[in-house]
Amino acid sequence: MVGIESQPNGRSTGSWGPQMSKLPLSPMLIQYLVGLCCLKSHPEAVDVTIGDMVLDPAASKQRDVDVTVTISEFGSVTHAFKAYEVKHESNPLDVAEVEQLCLKLLDMPSVTHRAIVSASGFTSSAQSKAARHGITLYGLRPWTRPLQEQFPALAMQGMAEECFPMSQVLLCWTDVHYAIIALEAKGPFSVLADDRLFDSLGNEHPKYKMFSDYQNELLLRSTEILFPLEPAVIISRTFPVPYTSSDGTVPAGPAWPHTHTLDVHSDDIHVETGKGVCRIDLITINGYLQWQRAINKSLYYVMDQFPNGDAFAGALISMERREGHMIALVFSPKTRDIGIHFVRLAEKHLNCIRRLKLEPPDVPTGS
Repeated sequence: MVGIESQPNGRSTGSWGPQMSKLPLSPMLIQYLVGLCCLKSHPEAVDVTIGDMVLDPAASKQRDVDVTVTISEFGSVTHAFKAYEVKHESNPLDVAEVEQLCLKLLDMPSVTHRAIVSASGFTSSAQSKAARHGITLYGLRPWTRPLQEQFPALAMQGMAEECFPMSQVLLCWTDVHYAIIALEAKGPFSVLADDRLFDSLGNEHPKYKMFSDYQNELLLRSTEILFPLEPAVIISRTFPVPYTSSDGTVPAGPAWPHTHTLDVHSDDIHVETGKGVCRIDLITINGYLQWQRAINKSLYYVMDQFPNGDAFAGALISMERREGHMIALVFSPKTRDIGIHFVRLAEKHLNCIRRLKLEPPDVPTGS
């Protein structure tokens, strides 16, 4: 067993995780936005499912519908669905695309309310075609209209981004270095930030290509464990993090020295030691912890009806540092209540979302 410290150029520069770049509106996020909007617009909904399968008798098979809402009527759950076909295109959906979607939805008799949602809009001929088939059209677009125009129940003036600015207080590691334990190592070795990582078969590691990639995961994992524990909790209560700083740096509270050892053998991380490839079993993070305020790049979107622009629901999505984690505030034009949802996508769902349930939040809503 050999304990190794990484070289200085393998140190973290004090991030809690990878910094967020400009957020793309991915198909996954579009479907979640629509699902959350449906959950808020239908308080009687008992189930909102993304990627559900609905029977198409004409084709004698199950057909995929992006979002379905199972509702309760007269106190009992029925088999009625509100089906929303969600499309993310660079150009407005044209008449041919809308007609295909209309026919697909019309061939599903269990679907009693049919709609198409587009993040890129609809052509005028597509709108006419949908109206002829009795299909409701919705747009999912940036929330640029003042709240008082579409959400008068909130009794607020101005843009959603102005009225609901988002920031997070994060537990961060700073001035970090690592002590690495490899039980099978035959002598001292060093691991640098740009060193390649391998799996147990000696192939390139499928998730972490270099040690710098793995460092980000280690910092995230560590702070996710430490943030609800002492001394982090008592420091956060004693020294509230300011919203701004006078010198233009990241607003932060006091830093304190800390050491945290992680058992990482199940990650199947192997490194070249100069005397063979060995698995890393334990990693100790040494450095300072600090609460910092991060101004997140948040997404403000509204789902409204074509062509009249009546709001169906609004959503504020604040992306967290770990991929697939987000906080959503969802607004209805009919009430002052704000739905709060904590979305935690499992790794297997990042590339494929099927039958993901959007549950009503456990936390209370408030005005």
